[in-house]
Amino acid sequence: MSLRPPLNALHVFCVVVQEGGFRQAALALHLTPGAVSRQIQTLEAHLKQVLFDRGLGSSATLTAQGRHLQERVGDKMAAINDVLDPGGRVQRQGSILVDTSVTLAMHWLIPQLADFRKRYLHIHVQIRTVDGNINPSSPADVFLRRDVSELRGLPAQTFMQERSVLVSSPEFMSNLPPGRSADMRWLSGVARIGARSRPDLWAGWSTAHGMDAKPLEPTFELDNTVLAIEAAKQGLGALVVPAAFISTMLQSNALQLLHATAIDSGSYSFAIGRHQASSRVAIFTDWLKAQGAPEITPASLLKLTD
Repeated sequence: MSLRPPLNALHVFCVVVQEGGFRQAALALHLTPGAVSRQIQTLEAHLKQVLFDRGLGSSATLTAQGRHLQERVGDKMAAINDVLDPGGRVQRQGSILVDTSVTLAMHWLIPQLADFRKRYLHIHVQIRTVDGNINPSSPADVFLRRDVSELRGLPAQTFMQERSVLVSSPEFMSNLPPGRSADMRWLSGVARIGARSRPDLWAGWSTAHGMDAKPLEPTFELDNTVLAIEAAKQGLGALVVPAAFISTMLQSNALQLLHATAIDSGSYSFAIGRHQASSRVAIFTDWLKAQGAPEITPASLLKLTD
């Protein structure tokens, strides 16, 4: 080994891990991706170790040796950067990478982040959207999933219970027959929107109202909840959807409740990435649990449409 360790390359390594990828690190450091890659190659040559899995493109997926290095130097390098911050006038901004599904990010997490940013100006939340099983060895700090099995055995904590409601656009509602019965059988005669990613929702609605699921199967299906919500807004049918995803649409009257009942339809959990525990992550997960805590009830939903 050289007597002079490549400290700049070590700094770049820590930024790549923190930012979640080579391109992101290049932006943060005002370098080209090629310059970042060369710094990592310098460090790997010095250590005679491969630190990142090159088979996964520009993502910052650490090898076992890379994780070991991050555990040993990550916090120390952050402390050095804080000390060397000129004049100490501005607290160094830390980043956390959150791995979540498109729907949860678009319709719940992103609308909540303004509150987080007001409270914690020094923490920058990056979002990566991935559906399905997580990659436990990825550099994500926090994983969010509805199906806890997709967290691949990482210790999970529930942060939000899911309650689903029946909605449609005001235009669709205005064309429904008057005097609809409370037993929900009238739904078998109207267009029903479904999401292939959530076949449980219409079935759950049927069960909750003592009906056979067959008559209430969707008549119009889309791949995911994001598209199903958009179809409902465009007046294409009735939709059973998690209430947490449409609260702003109920407030703006883009969607309206077709029934006062909200059914239990699952929960959302988070897991902290391996070796990613930090004060920043603890702040984010505590905030996450507080944001997900308020219970959604029929009464609270009806207030939105007053």
